Amino acid sequence: MVRCALTGTPGTGKTSISKLLNTKIVHLSDYYEASSEGKTNSGEWLIDLDKMNNLVKKLELDEVFYEGHTSHTLDNLDMVILLRCDPSILKDRLATRNYSEEKINENLEAEALNIIYDEALENITADKIFQLDTTKQTPQENAKNLVEFMNGNIKLDENFDYSERIMEWY
Repeated sequence: MVRCALTGTPGTGKTSISKLLNTKIVHLSDYYEASSEGKTNSGEWLIDLDKMNNLVKKLELDEVFYEGHTSHTLDNLDMVILLRCDPSILKDRLATRNYSEEKINENLEAEALNIIYDEALENITADKIFQLDTTKQTPQENAKNLVEFMNGNIKLDENFDYSERIMEWY
């Protein structure tokens, strides 16, 4: 039984990949409204992570992937799968989604500075955080690799450092 967070910066492939997995998936976006006090002026949910965690706990699931960019903050995780993407490709993916320039830059910086990895370390030990680079592969290929990893056939122990990319932006 595994309770796994499938997390990453927006645009790394969480939702696309999770839809291809043959396992129980909890999309945290389905709980945004119930765990929020409202939205920002730009329409983003102001998620109360404690409320989100309490809602998810009530599901009482032992074998599940929690999909969402805040899933790594949930309690009682057995592992975290952190999807990564080269910021130059991530920029294009976010632009295709019509993200504002400010939001694109915010997410590129988060990716380059390993923000989600660092947040995950506050909740789970490094040996239970695994990273999958989604830059050059399709969601189908990434889902296959994730299944192979979960079955113990391949390793996902890559480390990523995109921090040098920040200098290219200024």
